[in-house]
Amino acid sequence: MNKIKIILVAVIALSGLSYYGVASHVNATSDVPQSSSLISVVQYERQATKNFTSKVVILHQDITRYCHTGNETNSSSIKMSWINAMHAWMPLQGQGKGPKQAIDLSWSIQFWPDKKNITGRKMEQLLQEPNLWQINSIKQQSVTVQGLGALEWLLFDPLSEFFQQDKPYCQLALSISDNLSNNALEIEKAWQVNPWQSLPATQWPAEYLGLMMNQLDFLIQKIQRPLAKIGQPRPYFSESWRAKQSFALMLSNIKALHQLYLVDGHGFDQLLRQRGLDDLANRINQQFIQTIETWPHQPSLFDELQTKEGYRVALSQKNKLERLKYLFHDEAAVELGIAVGFNSTDGD
Repeated sequence: MNKIKIILVAVIALSGLSYYGVASHVNATSDVPQSSSLISVVQYERQATKNFTSKVVILHQDITRYCHTGNETNSSSIKMSWINAMHAWMPLQGQGKGPKQAIDLSWSIQFWPDKKNITGRKMEQLLQEPNLWQINSIKQQSVTVQGLGALEWLLFDPLSEFFQQDKPYCQLALSISDNLSNNALEIEKAWQVNPWQSLPATQWPAEYLGLMMNQLDFLIQKIQRPLAKIGQPRPYFSESWRAKQSFALMLSNIKALHQLYLVDGHGFDQLLRQRGLDDLANRINQQFIQTIETWPHQPSLFDELQTKEGYRVALSQKNKLERLKYLFHDEAAVELGIAVGFNSTDGD
């Protein structure tokens, strides 16, 4: 756990992610009345964790079937199960608020950003030590080889021999996917306790905004880092560049944030309207819709950044996300009297 915490602090510092509003973790019980939006958000998060766990379990089952039975799952099916698990992770990715255990475990689920290809280097080292391929050993290794990124390397990297006829890496893949399933279940369990049950009602709007802004900042980093300096992209900074799913995963991020903003009519949108801020609520909702409807169908940011036109397309998407951030950070926060921390561009 100490390794996870050290990496967590380092990654946050590198990413420049902001933390908004009040304290993230409240453990004491209380008789504080819960608003409908707070209850709806907790229910939304619980459903998201349940969905993620189910997709990860399916991935582990597919790998098990491929490795242990005669009825082999073909490579494309296992890869699709991995992609489905990644999409199910997007509603939970980049959270800075919620149960402490869930946040701590998130870096075992996915290590990103990975500017120095630590995942690739660690996986190549691990392949040389078969004695470490058991699940108990995997738990003690770097978070870079414990989660979705490690499985992406095994399933998609040209250096991997996972799909060779003799199935040389099956024990490693099984241990990683088993560990991933266990951690997903722990995150699901952590969300069964409402992390904001003692939070004063007056502080909930700030906490809610912070929950969304942390994830939006993380999403912006996912497109900002590969874009780098104008005309000098760094495509290998793209999330899931091996699987070529970075654009598609960002779209899942945006759709999840939109759902979190609305949560069946009891969300932040409703909080704004209750305060007479209908115009702002409409503009935020419309920005979500416009961004989703105009997002590229090309799933790979890595591929797009190979051409000048592709770079311009990616830059246009970043601007849409920055517009959404402005509406939250510079308008909603001000209108609601919420003090915000440093933003994702500080220090860049």
